[in-house]
Amino acid sequence: MRKVLLIITVLTTLCCAAPALAGTTSIPGAAKSAATQLDTQLAERLQLLEGPAKGTTLILSTPVSLENMEESSPLSRLLAEELAMWFVQSGYRVQEIRKTKHMLFEPGLGELSLSRDVRFVDARYLKSAVILTGTYSQTQRNVRFNLRLLHAPTGEVLAMASQTIRITRETAQLLDEGARARARRIQPSVSTNLRQVSMNDAGTPTQDWNTWALPDFTDMHTLTKPVREDVPNVIDLTD
Repeated sequence: MRKVLLIITVLTTLCCAAPALAGTTSIPGAAKSAATQLDTQLAERLQLLEGPAKGTTLILSTPVSLENMEESSPLSRLLAEELAMWFVQSGYRVQEIRKTKHMLFEPGLGELSLSRDVRFVDARYLKSAVILTGTYSQTQRNVRFNLRLLHAPTGEVLAMASQTIRITRETAQLLDEGARARARRIQPSVSTNLRQVSMNDAGTPTQDWNTWALPDFTDMHTLTKPVREDVPNVIDLTD
């Protein structure tokens, strides 16, 4: 009887742990979980009774590839947007680093007030105590994000959190071009077309029963990379 109870306990534990180990397909869910972890740790550092650490001035940067820290992806940019929303709604003073000095009018695009071109960015008031940054790396089936809150003047790590996002047809569209190619090679087909088999004179089928096709990601596009001109591409947030 004890063995049966032990087996049931082990199976129950594994079933409960499986979703966490396997990761999530929800980008907003991953952002909320990571932000909650970061906020809890920061509140402890600030010796608050409980989170959120309201009033903390925060700037969010885009998580970059662990293999190439000058590269990001639409997935990491979307995760950063979801994180920003959570911190704003939780009472943090989030500063928008992409705000331009003036409203930009682009024919065919509209009126723009955000830019990644450092020539247009308004950095006059970007003095933050805390910066959210991070990295990501891709395995065959998942993208692993490691996020951290840094004390801007010293670079000290104040909090860390990690999240795993599973690669699906939807999230694969948000990967960079190289990652999409790898995902295309590893994702199995999910469609089978049954066709009528015709026979030749010798009684041998002239067609296969099944037709398998890998997902086609050729029509997907990544977001435009930041403009890189012969100008300083650095903004000092600590002076």
